[in-house]
Amino acid sequence: MPKVNDRRSIVRIFWGNPNTQPSEGSETLPDGRTLWACTVLDRAYEREIVAEHAPSVKPGCGWSHGWSAYHPPVTRWSPERKADTRRRRLRARLEKQVPLLADMEEAAELARRPAYFSASGIEAADRERDARDRC
Repeated sequence: MPKVNDRRSIVRIFWGNPNTQPSEGSETLPDGRTLWACTVLDRAYEREIVAEHAPSVKPGCGWSHGWSAYHPPVTRWSPERKADTRRRRLRARLEKQVPLLADMEEAAELARRPAYFSASGIEAADRERDARDRC
């Protein structure tokens, strides 16, 4: 999920007619349908960037202006980091709830649910979830 204050976007000029192709003389990007594209880091300057750098195209000739939000790829925690965080949070909860019995309760919880607190168990659960989601 992108950050709330993430103001990046992608503006582009592309061939808008799905039934035809741009003329042979058009210098497009490798996809064959995009004439110009730019990632804008702050939308406050988007109009200025487009006015200054975008090629001018005649309306109705097939080229369209487009805008889309930029969402960076989702980063996932490694199973080791996730397991370490789960153990650390368990310990913090127990220290707060039962400080005198925290060691004993932590050992009991780790013995009761070893797969939840180990990297290999988390990795196996992630693989199982991914396989279930593909179906």
